[in-house]
Amino acid sequence: MEIDEDKCVGDNCRQDVLAVEVIALLSDIFKAVGINLYLYPYGVLPTGPERGIIEVVPHTRSRSQMGEITDGGLYEIFQQDYGPVGSPGFEAAHENFIISSAGYAVASLLLQPKDRHNGNLLFDNVGRLVHIDFGFILETSPGGNMRFESAHIKLSHELTQLLDTSGVMMSDTWYQFVSLCVKGYFVARRYMDGIINMVLLMLDSGLPCFNRGDPIGDLRKRFHPEMSEREAANFMIHVCTDAYNKWTTAWYDLIQCLRQGIEK
Repeated sequence: MEIDEDKCVGDNCRQDVLAVEVIALLSDIFKAVGINLYLYPYGVLPTGPERGIIEVVPHTRSRSQMGEITDGGLYEIFQQDYGPVGSPGFEAAHENFIISSAGYAVASLLLQPKDRHNGNLLFDNVGRLVHIDFGFILETSPGGNMRFESAHIKLSHELTQLLDTSGVMMSDTWYQFVSLCVKGYFVARRYMDGIINMVLLMLDSGLPCFNRGDPIGDLRKRFHPEMSEREAANFMIHVCTDAYNKWTTAWYDLIQCLRQGIEK
């Protein structure tokens, strides 16, 4: 395992541990029930106050790093890396992107990670998306909780270009993505108590994610245990359609580009 001891400096690595443990539990659940959703729970080891060792996710580049070598968006980058649309290489990478995007959509709905700029979105060498850096989860967000990132999941324009080839939420690939999100949400709801109990173990830790509002109560609400499966499916569909090219996501990306020099 490759490690980077500086990556956690300035962040609370224990909060990353919490997020990654939930992601690992979801990954195990998806595998146990046989649902094809991908998550990568990378290793994190706190070594002191605001310091720790974090695994370098193998064979990945951040979206911002990818922007340093091309002026195109993800749709163009995938064709450059894997071949033209319709080729076996492109279609395999496209499939990997869809199943990983759906996996992280379910995890993002539950954990509510913020600060989802292009330095925190990785892509591996077979097209899979991996989220990293969970310094803001549950009820916390950058900028004094001004709620710039109001969507439950990040579906920026270039992400939807890959997820939805129609551009109007009418393509087979979009239906596949949403269907996987619904299936993943159904499975997570069945294991709601175990997921919540894992988060509860850290409730008295003093982590920033527990210092605002009612994080456990709000986490439970996002499972919507009162809903029927039909209602829960409609809720997850709404989460996906609401996030599609949402203007607040585009605005936050622009702010990050201007303030931190992160490529869009």
